[in-house]
Amino acid sequence: MKIRFGHYTSTSAVNTILTSSQLSTVTSLTSISSTSSSSTSSTSISSTSSSSTTSTTSSATSATSFTSTSSTSSSSTSATSSTSTSSTSTTATTTTTTTTTTTTATTVNCLASGAITHAPGGQGGESVLYTFDQTPNDSYGNYNAVPVNNPKYISPGYNGRGYAIRLLSNQSQYLTIANYMDFYNTSLTVEAWIYPLAVLTSTTSYVDMVIYAQTNTTTQYQYMWMMLKNGKSYGTFFYDDISGSTTFQVNRWQHIALTYDYATTTQVVYINGVVDGTNTLAPPCLITSGIQTIGSYPPIYNGGFFNGYIDQLEILFNRAKTSAEILDDATLVGYYSMDCLSYPSWDSGPNQITGVAVGLTSGDGGRVGQSYLFNTTSSYFQITGLVLLGQSYSPFSFAMWIRPIISVTSGGTILHVSSNANGTGWCIPFIGLSSQGEILALGYDGRSTVQVTGPGLVVGQWVHIVETFSPLNGIRLYINGILYGQTNAFVYNASGVPMAATLGQSLKGTGCYHGGIQIGNYRGEIDEFYIYSRELSQTDIITLANP
Repeated sequence: MKIRFGHYTSTSAVNTILTSSQLSTVTSLTSISSTSSSSTSSTSISSTSSSSTTSTTSSATSATSFTSTSSTSSSSTSATSSTSTSSTSTTATTTTTTTTTTTTATTVNCLASGAITHAPGGQGGESVLYTFDQTPNDSYGNYNAVPVNNPKYISPGYNGRGYAIRLLSNQSQYLTIANYMDFYNTSLTVEAWIYPLAVLTSTTSYVDMVIYAQTNTTTQYQYMWMMLKNGKSYGTFFYDDISGSTTFQVNRWQHIALTYDYATTTQVVYINGVVDGTNTLAPPCLITSGIQTIGSYPPIYNGGFFNGYIDQLEILFNRAKTSAEILDDATLVGYYSMDCLSYPSWDSGPNQITGVAVGLTSGDGGRVGQSYLFNTTSSYFQITGLVLLGQSYSPFSFAMWIRPIISVTSGGTILHVSSNANGTGWCIPFIGLSSQGEILALGYDGRSTVQVTGPGLVVGQWVHIVETFSPLNGIRLYINGILYGQTNAFVYNASGVPMAATLGQSLKGTGCYHGGIQIGNYRGEIDEFYIYSRELSQTDIITLANP
């Protein structure tokens, strides 16, 4: 699915965001004031060096490299000698009183209750979906395509699994669709993931790379096309066209979408879920018959060949998706409601990324619906193949509810990210607990972990945690919808390969960079887990924290 980053050379200071009055609204938590310090060690194959982290009101970090597979829970192993830096965060102290309510878990019929919510097309409209998982057929069997000039399938697709179709312009490769899709006088949505191998531009003429085209072969100037024109998103019903302003990048997965709302006569084009162009005076599509192609103009026009990969091409007629739906399609990597033990790894997001659930039971009642209880040394939940989480150019966000059931001073890994499914390779626990029971959010700048220290947890109380990252804003930690602390801006030094995200423990990655996190098993409940390939806004986070 979806995430790589570069090099950062300065120490990342962490700033306190909450005022004392704001802290009073952070419910279900008791912040641990500290003048304590924590220490970690780092071991090199060629030499041994140690470093310590200091804390004024929280802990700092130190680390070496991501290439270990064995060590103790507080060490990191590297093939080279280590360097260390530190980052300092500050937290305030507050004590709040809340009431913890325990409910009895009930058996949920996941499908009947709506706990599994997402389906291609969303609500309303007829959907056509090309997954290109080694087949050109529509997933619903109504609008099957036929390859021309032998295009190939490549793996993995944009979501770290399955396949995408590779179309090479120098071999004039494309697909045709025999059955006519009726867009006459109606709303519509066309969206896809694309990976251009080249983005062609010209200052004297237009250079087109077609993604989807429908063309009337008997009536001139009746067509509906979505393409890249001079490297930018473009949609047209002939003169009624709309162009984006952002140039697509070469050799990376990006999301493109075109919508038309018949009621408001509005065309919109999107790049990566963000509106990139709008035409509010667009008459509807008037095609009544014709031919359809993927990856080129129809033969009567010749050309417009796409050069790159296409995946998850969805066409929806009779409905224009909303901007919120397009944003989720482009950036909601995975959503796991934790409501259904009969479908423990079901993804209710747009990508249908099935995870792995081991040793989980139903909790005493989730923060929203049901929850999963992590209560053994073998308990964990894992999603693999997260493409963008391994790429420096992509921001990210993680959100979840947690409720610990044992003493938090024993630490524990809440969210571990690694290039290997066993927790090793490029690896960091992104969210976890310190030996003081504080919530920590980590990142990596190429030299060491970068860290925000949050408040201490209270056993038996639900708390909402969000970690976000962008190169502009660095790591931000939100507690119960409120920004608690953040680092300075830095460049995330990612692995460059698809990643695994593991909830509940670090598996065999006990020797990974871990900053102030005390690696171990998290014991407690987790609910409503989201992964995004964007930096969530404060408004987004408040919504998630107030279900």
